[in-house]
Amino acid sequence: MAYLFPRLLPAAARDLADTARRSTLEELRERAGYSHPALFYAATGGVRVPQARLRELREAILGVATDHGFPHTPIGRSVSAFDVPVAEILHRDSGVIPAEAVVGDMWAFLSLIVMPDVAAWRFSKLHPERVQGVDVTRHVFGRLWWRAHLVHDADAPGADLYASLAVLSESAFDQIYGRRVSLGASPHLVRSIIRVWEAADIPTAEVAERKVLREFLMRLMRLRAFVSFESLTTGELDEELRIVLAESLRTLTRAEGGGTDDEDRNGASAPAPTRPESEAIPVGSTAGEHTRAGDPGGGVAFSGHSVRTAPTAVDVCAGVGGQALGFEQAGFTILAAVDIDADSCATLHHNRPDWHVVHDDIQRIDPTRHPRLHGVDLLCCGLPRSPYTMAGLQQAMSDPRDALEAALQMALAVRPRVLVLENIPTFHTDVRFEEPRRRIHQTAQALGYELAWGSLQATDFEIPQNRVHGFAVAMAPENMRRFSWPTPTGRPAPSLGETLLKSMAARGWPQAAQWAARADSPAPLIVGGATGRGGADLGPSRAKSQWARHGVYGGSIGDVVPGPGFRLDLDVEPRYGLPRLTVEQVALLQGLPEDWGIQGKKTSAYRQVSQAVPPRLARELGRRIIAALD
Repeated sequence: MAYLFPRLLPAAARDLADTARRSTLEELRERAGYSHPALFYAATGGVRVPQARLRELREAILGVATDHGFPHTPIGRSVSAFDVPVAEILHRDSGVIPAEAVVGDMWAFLSLIVMPDVAAWRFSKLHPERVQGVDVTRHVFGRLWWRAHLVHDADAPGADLYASLAVLSESAFDQIYGRRVSLGASPHLVRSIIRVWEAADIPTAEVAERKVLREFLMRLMRLRAFVSFESLTTGELDEELRIVLAESLRTLTRAEGGGTDDEDRNGASAPAPTRPESEAIPVGSTAGEHTRAGDPGGGVAFSGHSVRTAPTAVDVCAGVGGQALGFEQAGFTILAAVDIDADSCATLHHNRPDWHVVHDDIQRIDPTRHPRLHGVDLLCCGLPRSPYTMAGLQQAMSDPRDALEAALQMALAVRPRVLVLENIPTFHTDVRFEEPRRRIHQTAQALGYELAWGSLQATDFEIPQNRVHGFAVAMAPENMRRFSWPTPTGRPAPSLGETLLKSMAARGWPQAAQWAARADSPAPLIVGGATGRGGADLGPSRAKSQWARHGVYGGSIGDVVPGPGFRLDLDVEPRYGLPRLTVEQVALLQGLPEDWGIQGKKTSAYRQVSQAVPPRLARELGRRIIAALD
């Protein structure tokens, strides 16, 4: 029978989890129950689960825990041994259906109300991802239900329905379900992975199993773009996966032993299954890669072809593409760029036609429908600045333009190796933004990551604009220990005049050099262009006054640079005696390439450029991130 289980409101789950962290197992055992004032149910879909059924479920799982040492601290493999029978109980006996199993609030009820003592025994630190339902793939009980659901073989003899549960360890299964969602969403594929893996002879003396599994799954991720695994029969899929696993072993064994693509460590040809030439995996623009000058290669072999194993990135709220471009220059392969604005998407596609551009609101995106988001190394987001600026009234997360919560939810679904959020520098320090910072910290904890805050001044990296960018970077502790913020180059940034002299003189303005000599310092902060603010200009009155002191009229954006008839006059009102900047010139001040074509009308184009992250800044940060991951 399909049951509707109680769900626990997130605020109550947070409070209960905080209390649980300060409690002993005995105290938690006394608090265990089957109801709470903050419970609620789905309106339709089944009947409400009887309390007697919940009691039976608790007693069954508590019995397994007792068999494995509860309430004493678990030793060695006892915890993983506990997981296997509990996964079977949850899937076979609980009455939880898939529609309920995807709901984190339901799992929060089971871990914090029904079985808080068992949850605390299994994961003593009680991270939010383990008990609060923020990530089902990591939840103490939710992950086990899905593990059983994916390996459950209805065609197997009765006693063997869950025989595959014990084949993979938790960390190995997490690689499939938690970190490679597009693979874990297919029970047909998961069962094939387990069958092939169980039958394989992994030479552990030469290469660690976890490395083989990671390489195996990454190859399957690439192959999924070209092969419909679900359309293959069981035999065909198993054979395909055996080939991929053999290739993974070949590559890693050569890497461990210093061999080449053509010879094994003894100099002999390495025998391995190969695909027919007609089934070779395509390599090139389909994968969204750009080969960088001086790239040492570092690829893996796919049936005689070489595919780069560069780290991958997805940029949401990508805008004009400055941050994505910088990370690409650092060495990342851009798997997808997402933005709600149609003109921004047109700009991205125009300049990088091989990037996968998604025109959508990230608050509505379902990551499971976008395979390119799965298994990504870096998820980055240049958050809209307006909700955090004085001009935008600093409404933060209550501003409908804010994308922070959506970005954090995507991070929990995608589980990137690194999360990067960019915004104004005061985002990290202003007391008005304590709640957004708390949400970021919670998400980092749920991912099991450490969080670092930092600010980078554009002029420190030879970008001709006085603009400070704030960054939040989250990654695993072992990677964070290797991470450091980029350091200034020590060389002065070009001045406003030096940067724009060529363009100012492009139409024959005779005073261009005179103007450039006066504009002898980096440009002021580029502001303006916010959504809903009106036309394109260089910001509020104070900002326009700063631009006037630098020889630029900030009341509007020009269509063209000055021509031969324009007269520079510093004594008349600025609108009559100072040149206007064009969108293309502002793009140069942001460090975008000269040939980076901005799509859309002037107001839209300026909005894209004014809110950009300078590519060079992202490049330097990206290089430090890659060094930390390596």
